Amino acid sequence: MQTEKKRLSDRDWPRAVAAAMTALSVALLAMGWAQSARLDAANARISAVVQKAFYETCELTESMSVNLRKLLVAGDGGQMQQLLNEISQQAQGASGNLALLPMGEDTVSATIKFINQVGDFSESLSVRLAAGGAIGTGDYQTISTLSESAAAFSVGMARLLSRVESGEAVLDGASTAGDESLYPLTNPAAEYPTLLYDGPFSDGILGDAFKALAGLPNVTADEAQQSLAAFIGSVTRISLTGEAAAPVDCYEFTLTAGGYSLSAGVTKQGGKVLYVLSNADVTEGGFTVSQLLDAGEAFLLSRGFGDMEMSYYSLYDGILTVNYAAVQNGVILYPDLIKLQLSARDGAVIGLEAAHYWMNHVERNLALPVLNEEEALSRLAPQLTARSVRLSLIPVNAGEALCYEIRATDGVDEFLVYIDAATGAERELMQVVSDANGSLVM
Repeated sequence: MQTEKKRLSDRDWPRAVAAAMTALSVALLAMGWAQSARLDAANARISAVVQKAFYETCELTESMSVNLRKLLVAGDGGQMQQLLNEISQQAQGASGNLALLPMGEDTVSATIKFINQVGDFSESLSVRLAAGGAIGTGDYQTISTLSESAAAFSVGMARLLSRVESGEAVLDGASTAGDESLYPLTNPAAEYPTLLYDGPFSDGILGDAFKALAGLPNVTADEAQQSLAAFIGSVTRISLTGEAAAPVDCYEFTLTAGGYSLSAGVTKQGGKVLYVLSNADVTEGGFTVSQLLDAGEAFLLSRGFGDMEMSYYSLYDGILTVNYAAVQNGVILYPDLIKLQLSARDGAVIGLEAAHYWMNHVERNLALPVLNEEEALSRLAPQLTARSVRLSLIPVNAGEALCYEIRATDGVDEFLVYIDAATGAERELMQVVSDANGSLVM
């Protein structure tokens, strides 16, 4: 009997071992899957952090480059101090982000050192100005050198960004080795960045009150639809899709007009067209920029917008985007902006943004300037030569300021300088960038 039990035990032993090994394999496989899932999740988080750091570095270094360029032609101590503080903050942010990139210490160390030097230099100059000091000739030479280096690096980062977006594995550490720095990696060139904005004060902050709508009665959805159809013209289909509350209460529609599919919003108060959007693919057309600008001006005039003046424009992929600002007694009112998009195919208006206009457009009580043109021009930095001067109303913080808008050049680049017509302070300084698609500012 014991012998039989022993034979059974001998036969069961391999089975038990096999079962145990199978269970162990399953457990190990499950652990492997779980670990792999955790690693995948961790890698995804790391990848997101790296990408965020890289994109922020591109943005910060470009802004730093532009501010250094502005600093060379700023004519007001307050403006200089503001620019220096911004540069210092941008340098600090860029340095922190660069440290997160998986490119190796040798790759980014020279760049981080340069960025930190820019930040430290800017901070020291800001402290000096705050204490009543001034920027000397030697400081301007240093700023010029830093500006050129920052511009070259910014362009290089833009090119590196293109490589990343094309799928090249730049951010995994594989494309860098040894003592290579970001300078040869980005292959810098002595040119300025090309990220452009579309006109002075076009990114003004929207408030809560829409002044131009004050006192107007509310309209029904049917009345809003009729108003929209009359505004666009040549409408073949239109339907209500819903309502929205931002930036102001409005009805939303989809429509077809002139062969274009559009979406639009009409304010409940007053029945004013707030926006028109299109996804039209316009790759080419027979209309010139001059013809499109004339068409845009005629469109606004026929829709009752009154005296408007073209500010800046850009032409990309067959669509002209142009800013118009209201004019009162010869003074251009930059808070009262309307942005139009026109198709180069047939000159049709296929886009509109009018929130700033309806928020701000009222008759202004414009005070007489304390300074005359000659006094305003005397506040210009000595590095700049004025080309034109005119009065303009610009948004400042939560209010507005009457300024002389001076278009000026340093012999290389063009700038817009805004001198307060009451105090003589330099309120704003912008660089004009021109290319084949138009003239824009940053």
